[in-house]
Amino acid sequence: MEQMNEKKIRWNISKAMACVYQALNNSRLKIKKTKQYTSAMENLKALYKLNQTQVWLLCIICERYFEDDDSTSMKNIAYTIAVPVMTIMSWNKERDKLEEMGFLEHRGSHNAVQPVSEFRESLCNNVEFIPQGKKELDEIEFLRTFARMYEDRREEEKSARVIQRELRHFEDNNKNLKMVERVMAEVKQADHRFFLYDVTHDVIKGDESGLNTTISDLYDNEDRFTVAQQMMEETHELFERGFLEFSKKGNMSEATITLTDKGKKLVLGEKAFLFEDSISDKNLIKTDSIKEKRLFYSKENQREIDRLKAALQEEKLKGIQNRLRDEGLPVGVAVLLYGAPGTGKTESVMQIAKETGRSIVHVDISEAKSAWFGESEKRIKKIFTSYRNACELAEKKGELMPILLFNEADALISKRKEDTSGNCAQTENAIQNIILEELENLKGIFIATTNLASNMDSAFERRFLFKIKFENPSTEAKTSIWMNKLDWLDKEAATEFARDYDFSGGQIDNIVRKIAMNEVISGERPALSDIHDMCKCEKIDNPDGTRRMGFCL
Repeated sequence: MEQMNEKKIRWNISKAMACVYQALNNSRLKIKKTKQYTSAMENLKALYKLNQTQVWLLCIICERYFEDDDSTSMKNIAYTIAVPVMTIMSWNKERDKLEEMGFLEHRGSHNAVQPVSEFRESLCNNVEFIPQGKKELDEIEFLRTFARMYEDRREEEKSARVIQRELRHFEDNNKNLKMVERVMAEVKQADHRFFLYDVTHDVIKGDESGLNTTISDLYDNEDRFTVAQQMMEETHELFERGFLEFSKKGNMSEATITLTDKGKKLVLGEKAFLFEDSISDKNLIKTDSIKEKRLFYSKENQREIDRLKAALQEEKLKGIQNRLRDEGLPVGVAVLLYGAPGTGKTESVMQIAKETGRSIVHVDISEAKSAWFGESEKRIKKIFTSYRNACELAEKKGELMPILLFNEADALISKRKEDTSGNCAQTENAIQNIILEELENLKGIFIATTNLASNMDSAFERRFLFKIKFENPSTEAKTSIWMNKLDWLDKEAATEFARDYDFSGGQIDNIVRKIAMNEVISGERPALSDIHDMCKCEKIDNPDGTRRMGFCL
């Protein structure tokens, strides 16, 4: 490392420090002031502009570091010179000055220090070292040091009372950090702040925090059980105020916790977005991955779809939201696509996203529910939180706001249960309340599809800005679908299929798949009569009243 002070020293600095150390070792402070010792002391005091005690400390700390590659506490120093620790308690001030001057740095607990790397290098090269003053910790290093202090407490057998005292001292010394300033202003109880720092350190490493081990880091004896009970019951301040959440809940030894997005914003500030929950690749459908398809609608549906597409074009959407905001109205765009199965609701969302250049956050409804009481509500809340984060991240990257899709949302927006005596009914009603609240405060684009709009709770109806009903296509639309799917089919045959079979687009897709399978199996295209047979097999309830069995080709 290049030094600002590459001045070679004529005498050997490390030998001089070794000489002083040897005089101090096991001396009980009854030092034999030999000629060599006196010369070494005078040279070191003059070189570094230090007093006698500071030189002694520096020599002992450096010797122990190079001997054991370890940090040194006041207890270690007292042991080295064979005196009780209380004898040298006044040396604490001198050690702190050495740290302020830039010779030493904390390593582990408050009482352990080591020479800074630049000073160590100067000793190895026998060059002058001019300290640059104490280095200010950044926020990440603050959290790392905090974690080391926890780890060292086990080795040094420090009680919770001692480590918390040292942590308060360390925190006070770093009040200048914006992170510490924010957390101290918001969380008044010191051990609660320390708990947040500990969990945050795990977050920046990409880990989850085991509840049991995290509590053990900071508390002893009965305090552990008190805090553990508060955490498990979520009555602890950090849970009640929304800074912590369970990433996995079970018994005490299995439970893991992490920061909520609110907690990340509190501790990490502007850096929080780097660690906020993102949408998993499994749930994110990117625009480029959506295959373009031609869809056929009735004239009325086409008008509604075209209006929705226009509203979701970026410039139009910005204008609409600005106008709504100016008038004090909700700015989110919530859309309900409802109707019979197979009528193209989901595919319409895909094509709308494709045409407007937006990705889709696709919610798996089955994953939104949990066997644990109270967990389903948290998962639903987290879905909307993650979506907001995805929108903010897209804005930072200059990308378009994605669409949040609740496909087949019947189970989440159905009529509320009047009998709320059971846990299941309470959970479903609580989920609906969360969704209603989120839609009221929505700033993005939400689309829900359902086959059972008649079972939808009335409270949801006004939350949807667009409500588009999908019915089975008209004969004209079905004719176009048949011809689009089977380009070798003439209009007369396509019209006949459209007229004779009241199929949805999804059912026509099934027939097309059967035709493709038939061509692979038999090596030839099926006759029109064979396609009619396939169509007759498609619906379970047949007009002729016969019961069909097996798979028709």
